[in-house]
This record gives sequence, C-alpha cells and structure tokens, in this order.
Amino acid sequence: MDDAEIPPDGDEARAVEDVDPADAFAALGNSTRVEILQAFREHHLANPTVSAAAFSTLRKAVGMKDSGQFRYHLEQLRGTFVEKCDEGYRLTYAGSKVIDAIIAGTYTGRTRLGPVALDSSCSRCGTAARAHYRDGVLEVTCEHDHPLFYWSVPPNAAVEPSLEELVELATTLAVQSYELVANGTCSECYSGVEPTVRTVETDDGDRSVRFHARCGACAAGWDAPVGFVLLGHPEVESLYQRQGRPISDRYWWELEVVDRTEIEILEEDPLRVRLSVTVGETPVRAMVDESARVLDIDCPANVG
Repeated sequence: MDDAEIPPDGDEARAVEDVDPADAFAALGNSTRVEILQAFREHHLANPTVSAAAFSTLRKAVGMKDSGQFRYHLEQLRGTFVEKCDEGYRLTYAGSKVIDAIIAGTYTGRTRLGPVALDSSCSRCGTAARAHYRDGVLEVTCEHDHPLFYWSVPPNAAVEPSLEELVELATTLAVQSYELVANGTCSECYSGVEPTVRTVETDDGDRSVRFHARCGACAAGWDAPVGFVLLGHPEVESLYQRQGRPISDRYWWELEVVDRTEIEILEEDPLRVRLSVTVGETPVRAMVDESARVLDIDCPANVG
C-alpha cells in the first residue's frame, strides 16, 4: 500500500471551518499523532526549504513499523492539522500552531523564577520593583504589592533569560499586543475588536478613565491606564527618542504617559477626555475619544 491510496485534499477534503473544536482536539488525544506533528517539525528543521514530508519519512521519524496503523493515525490528523499535497503531506496553519504551542511549553511547561529586584521603583510608594515568573505569567510588583506590570510569557521563553531579560521580553510582547488591539485586531485570535476609553469607579469611590477592550471571539481582555493610547503615537515616540529615552528601552510603568497622566473629562456622552502629561520637561496635551482615538495632540518639538 502506498501514499497514492489516500487522495489529495480536494473536493473530498474536510472543511476545517466545519470541524467542531472538541472533535479537532480529540484528534490529538493520542501520543502517536502528536509525534507525527513533531516529526513534521524535525523534518523542516533538517530541510528548511521543504514544507512537505513523504509518508515514509514521517513513519520512520515516528518509529512505527506497522504501516497501516501509522496511516490510520495520519488520516485522523488530515483536514484540520495535516493536508495531502503532491510532495506528500504538510502541516496546515492549525497544525503549525499546535507545534508552536508544544515548543513554547504552553501545555507542558512549569517554570518558576524569582522574585528578583529590578533597577526600578514603584511610582506610588517608592519601594523597589521586583519581578517573579510563575507557570507562564510574568508579574512585577513592589514591596507593598502594588501591581506594576503583568503579562503572559510562554514557559519556553523563560528557560535561559534572566528575569530582567524576561521583563524586557514581556514588555515588548505587551506593547505589540496593545498596538494591535488599539488598531482593532485581537492579538490572540486576530478577530476584530473594538477598543474603548471608559470611566470606572475605583475602590475609594473616585472615577478613573481606562483603556479597555474585550474580544468577542476568544474573550481575551485588555485594561490599561488611558495614557497608554499615547504610547504608539509617532509624536510621543519621537519625543522620548529625542530625550534619549526610547520607549522600547524603558520599563512600561516608568513612562510618564502611562503612569502620570492627568485626565480631564470634557464630555460624558460620547466620552471625550483631555490628557495632560509632562515628558521630561516637555508638556504634552492630547484629546482622546471613547473609541481610543487621539483626536488632537500638542507635543512641542523644541522643548526638553
């Protein structure tokens, strides 16, 4: 029996969009099938310019002597995680993402680091900032447990770096994520998302204005100080650059636009707020609407 007995994916191919998620993940409930997906990765590492692998190559990599049994497991992956092509078989997008998750340690990694003191302090109480990492979550607090930063980082990323380096990585990931969301795309599942600026009541009864978004598809959520909307603005980025403090080189909680912005509510419905902050010695003023758009900004270039 050879590869040709399984027809190439075409009109008879299973439509991925019609597969129930429970059924799709059930197909991975066998160690041989996970090994098959990993065999694709090993083959691609050895042959970077080749995306497909032959039946015999995969079976040899998995080490299964029974050709019929191996074919059965490979067939269970077809449609959702693997597809047939002229050169043999190749991973679908879903199959590639499963491999990515395995490599990242998303489902198996259990890493714990810290706490470690950082060369930074809490803007609320002045005590030292400290970072710790627990099973996929990087968190920065201070000696009084004020929350400064929190982000998910795959366990594989925490194997070699120091905690300081891990904080830098997490900050980069967070900025990239928030920039995507601010532009209307969920950074987790890439569905459309609508960012908002909204008022919330604080524990002490005051009102605060926050940047907020919630994905209706995967339920991922984002919440940050409203000053975040200025982080990706080119005039603000240029200002920090001119002052010799590139945003990418700073801890997120140290940035004035994130932590020290004064807020004035100009209109309630629809919500419109004015943000005022001093970056270095440069005063910055911006007007932001309820959809987190910067309507107007005054960021002098000849100050600071």
